Amino acid sequence: MNRGARAFAVFGLLAVGLPTCGGAVAQPSPLASPAATEIVIPTPRPTGTAAPSPSPLGKGRVERGTFHSNALDRTMQFVVYLPPGYDVNPARRYPTAYLLHGGGGDIMEWPSYGAFDQADRLMGEQIIPPYIIVLPDGGQEYWVDHVTDRRTGANGEKWGTYTAKEVVPAIESRYRTIARQDARAIGGISMGAHGAMQLPLNFPGIWSAIGVHTPSLRPEGEAATYLGFGEEFLARDPASLIKAKPDIARAYVWWLDAGTRDPWRRPTEAIHNLLSDLSIAHEWHVTAGDHDLAYWSAHMEDYIRYYGVSLCKGRTTC
Repeated sequence: MNRGARAFAVFGLLAVGLPTCGGAVAQPSPLASPAATEIVIPTPRPTGTAAPSPSPLGKGRVERGTFHSNALDRTMQFVVYLPPGYDVNPARRYPTAYLLHGGGGDIMEWPSYGAFDQADRLMGEQIIPPYIIVLPDGGQEYWVDHVTDRRTGANGEKWGTYTAKEVVPAIESRYRTIARQDARAIGGISMGAHGAMQLPLNFPGIWSAIGVHTPSLRPEGEAATYLGFGEEFLARDPASLIKAKPDIARAYVWWLDAGTRDPWRRPTEAIHNLLSDLSIAHEWHVTAGDHDLAYWSAHMEDYIRYYGVSLCKGRTTC
């Protein structure tokens, strides 16, 4: 995507304090009030994926794998993107971004919008530091520990525990990751963006950067099978968790975005306003578009760049 034509509106683009490698998570300084001006420039519709230019490091390598989840008592799949150069230096370790698919999607949703093509170009040409991309399987389960409720059929399956406590160790036991909080990011699209907010707040200390891309934010009662009612809902709802755990939320680097026609734009904007009210550093992007593949494909370069510059402060090594 043409960076010059990729103009976007940013509400309160705020400086973020990232943790140093091996150190405690840095706390951002008090922030100025976010700007109230919105400028929206139409997002170009993708007309096809341009072939990445030749890279001095070549392309990344994609693997599929499985492991047994004790939390879910079943075998789970994942896809891993190993960055250009991964096989050249067997001693080098890499930061990792865990990217969650949306409802109706699967472990290949992110690459279907161009994630691996963008990673090949941006990492291969050394525009951003290389990192590993992990695509776990979340079914259609909202990436959350379900409640147990016979009224709704909620079965209590531990999808949040599986993601936070089993996916990460499974990946780190098989691949040359940097096994530290500052070297892990989590992000998601739609349902996955809900999970990318909820999981770091319910399982702190694992990730350092959060990417929230057009989240599907359900009100109480709309997704009761996953999120429950009352106190159970509050323990799974991102806005409620941010209010209840502002110090935990403040420790992360945040990115939020939504299209102007996205049906969940207003609830997402409410998250932006909440973070601003709590002086929590974050980026908030609004561009013309809907909750669809055209929007996500048009912004995939932005997403892959964001994780590259957020992990380990964007250093080449960390």
